[in-house]
Amino acid sequence: MCCVFLRCTFKSNSTNDGDRSKEWNTLTVISEGSTIVKINNDNDSAFVNVFHRGSLFSPLPKKSEVKIDTIKTTFSKSEKDSLVLLAKEIISNPVIVKVSCTEYIGHLELIINYGAFEQKGEYSSVCDWTKVSDKTLKLHEILKRRIKGVYLGEGNQ
Repeated sequence: MCCVFLRCTFKSNSTNDGDRSKEWNTLTVISEGSTIVKINNDNDSAFVNVFHRGSLFSPLPKKSEVKIDTIKTTFSKSEKDSLVLLAKEIISNPVIVKVSCTEYIGHLELIINYGAFEQKGEYSSVCDWTKVSDKTLKLHEILKRRIKGVYLGEGNQ
């Protein structure tokens, strides 16, 4: 009597060297709708765009009048890996927030781009997104280490 065993394996397009950090292309963190942090995986560059649109008490400027500051910064490989892992966890396991604020105060949007696929998550009107969970606090702490003097939603309460 003879037995036949078949084994099927799935081969992904990602590298087989065990380094899963190469799977993503860019991580975009949008804080309060006015600060956009775009981190590239293929090099150490990251760009921060800060949009100055005025305040709640002044009329919204025309699109051509919005001032944009662009800052270049860098993140180490371990910082990028930590940021992406935190972002994946925040997106995959959202926290139900029991407190809400008006006027969209407390806004965090995370986008992980893999090339042909994007993974997204968003918190809106949560007062202070840095205090939603331990993971959002850690994400904020890593960002603030490299991006000094830029408002990232802290202290919105």
